Amino acid sequence: MTFRATLATLVGCTAMTLAAEPKLVFAHYMVCIPTHGGSSTLSDYQREMREAQARGIDGFALNCGGWTAREPHYKQRTLLLYQAAKELDTGFKLFISADYASGLTLDETRDMIETFRDHPNQFRWQGKPVLSTFGGQGRNITEFVKGPEFQGEKAVCFVPFYYPKPAAEMPNQAQAEQVLRDNPQLDGFFHFGAAGTPEQIARSNRILADTWHGAGKLFMAPVTPFYRGFGGNYRVYECQGYEGIATQWESAIATNADWVEIVTWNDWGEASYLSPFGPPEKTEFWGGHWGPMLSHQGFLDLSAYYIQWYKQGEPPAIAKDRLFYAYQLHPKSAEGIIKPGKEERGRPSHADQLADRVFATVLLTAPAELTIELGDQRQTFPLAAGVHHVSLPFAIGTPRFILLRDGQTVIDKTGEHTISPANAWADFNVFAGSAE
Repeated sequence: MTFRATLATLVGCTAMTLAAEPKLVFAHYMVCIPTHGGSSTLSDYQREMREAQARGIDGFALNCGGWTAREPHYKQRTLLLYQAAKELDTGFKLFISADYASGLTLDETRDMIETFRDHPNQFRWQGKPVLSTFGGQGRNITEFVKGPEFQGEKAVCFVPFYYPKPAAEMPNQAQAEQVLRDNPQLDGFFHFGAAGTPEQIARSNRILADTWHGAGKLFMAPVTPFYRGFGGNYRVYECQGYEGIATQWESAIATNADWVEIVTWNDWGEASYLSPFGPPEKTEFWGGHWGPMLSHQGFLDLSAYYIQWYKQGEPPAIAKDRLFYAYQLHPKSAEGIIKPGKEERGRPSHADQLADRVFATVLLTAPAELTIELGDQRQTFPLAAGVHHVSLPFAIGTPRFILLRDGQTVIDKTGEHTISPANAWADFNVFAGSAE
């Protein structure tokens, strides 16, 4: 008998049961750094929820690295988020993603579960409140959440992210099987999957989906728009404009992931955010804590197309022409600020793998020609109806995108930011804009 077949006999749910559940999309929400500031009100949180729901996102997974014993603002803000969702009255779902990297206790875990168990906006699976995590492996979290205290009507659907042993951000087959073998009582698994290339994330998604679905368990896939860390985490991964996020969405669709969690909604420090924080030219918020920022709203807007595809099982009809463009504001050879507020400069790891190119993705209702102008370069791409990804080599200047159909201008858009020969302030972040 195979490893997967053995584990499949240990669980009560089947792949057929899982397939009957609706596909849902969540966004990983950093409770410590709300989009509209640490003093966000109910209406501020509701504004974020409306932005998410407008693109098809069903709820937030609330990352909590503290609770009551340390940094009690986590519980206070989480209470506000649940209240905001209730008063918004749109069915927006919430669940907690307990962040054990910061020393949460089992008592705090219990309080997270019980405080919101009966809340109308608590996300439930087969009647059980859902709890996820970032980390927690090796700390008896599984034994606690799936132990005697949480049985029967007190049961919890537990879908954590655990690192394998030794830790790996992009698990291979043996590592995926090790986590499942050590935690057979889990209801499923979430692959956090932020720090890697889109191809690495998609590959791990395939392995993890096969492993956990093979055991009759849930699998929640990640979709990460972009990643660039700071400090000791100063690294960056090429996303190929929008092609990278499209690759991840298509892997979630192909692997029949039960749920998708976008990683993240608002992690400004690791630049994986896609929350709108103002018009595309806006760069300052949170008092400049992370330095000037670049809009990633284009990633959010394009995701609406893939969310619809994921939920309905086939590519949706394209109702209107859309242009999405993405680029960094300096070449990969530039030096950046390793940590905001510090003078030390350098280049993040993996910077050599970056592509010095300007990227565009188009959703076309009918054949058209897209022309990209940058510096003394001009290239035209004849494109059929559908979704297309194209790019142009880097040059100094401001890119312009012109979409023509039958000689008529459909879209003519100049990027909001200029590409400079050195890093003026963008620090290896990427700008993601759009037009229609």
